[in-house]
Amino acid sequence: MKKRTFSKYKLKKALSDKMYVVPLAILTIWTILPLIWAFSASFKTPVEVYNTPPSLIPENFNFDNYLRVFQFPNFWTYLFNSTFLAITSTVLAVVVSILAGYAFARYAFKWRHILLLFILVPRILPRAALIVPLFTGMTAVGLYDTYLALILTYTASSVPLATWILAGFFKVIPKSLEEAAAIDGAKPWQVIWYVVIPISLPAIITVSIFSLREAWNEFPFALSLTSSSDMRTLPYQLFMLRDSVGIQEWPVVLAFAIVTILPLLILYLIFEKRVVNGIVSGAVK
Repeated sequence: MKKRTFSKYKLKKALSDKMYVVPLAILTIWTILPLIWAFSASFKTPVEVYNTPPSLIPENFNFDNYLRVFQFPNFWTYLFNSTFLAITSTVLAVVVSILAGYAFARYAFKWRHILLLFILVPRILPRAALIVPLFTGMTAVGLYDTYLALILTYTASSVPLATWILAGFFKVIPKSLEEAAAIDGAKPWQVIWYVVIPISLPAIITVSIFSLREAWNEFPFALSLTSSSDMRTLPYQLFMLRDSVGIQEWPVVLAFAIVTILPLLILYLIFEKRVVNGIVSGAVK
C-alpha cells in the first residue's frame, strides 16, 4: 500500500514539474506561427495567398517578391538609415547608461533612489504622449527632419531601462576589485574600462541588444519627426507600402517585413546565450 501511494506521489510530482511545458508550448506556437505563415506567404503569388483552404507550403516558390523589395526606390537608403540610427543611438545609450548605472551603484548621493525611479517615467508614458512635445521642441531648435533628432530621441528612450539593468549589475561587483585597481594607480575611468566593463560584459551586451532592437523597430518617432522620403527607416517604409504597392499585395509586404526583421533575428541568435546570461545573472545577483 505504501509503495502504491509513493508511486502515485512520484507520478503527481513528475506531472506537476512538467506542467510548465504546456503554457510554454502554447506561447511558442502563438508567437512563431504568424512568423512562419508570413515567411511562407512571402514566397506566394497574390492570388495564392487568398486560396481556400490556405496552404502553409507554397505551390511554387516565387522569389520575385524579394527581388521587388530590393529593387524598391531608395530601399538601400532606408536600410542605411535604420542601421545608422540604430547603431549610433545604441552606442550613445550604452555609454551614458554605463556611466549613470555606475554612479547609481557606487555613489551614495542624496535622493538617488528616487531619481533612479523617476528616470523610468519616460518608459511608463505612452509614446503617443511624447510625440507633440518632441515635435515642438525639435522644430524650435531646427532639428526637425534630421538624423540628430532621431538619434537623441532613440538614445533617450533606451537609457532608462539600460541604466536600471546596469545599476543592478554594478552593485554586485566586489568593491575590492576596484579598490585594488585604484591602489595600483588606476584613475576612475581606467577602473571602469579595465575592471567594471569586462566583468559586466553580459549585462552590457544585453542592454545593447535591447537598445538596438528598440531603435531598429521604432516607428512613431520616425513618422512624426521626419517628413522627407530620404529620412525614412525600414519600419516607416513598411507602413508606406500600402500607398506604393497597394495593401492587396500581401506577398510583397510580407517579404519586406521579413527582410526588416531578419537582421535582428540573426543578431539575437548569435548573442542569445549572452543575453540570457545577462538577464539571469542580474536577476540572481
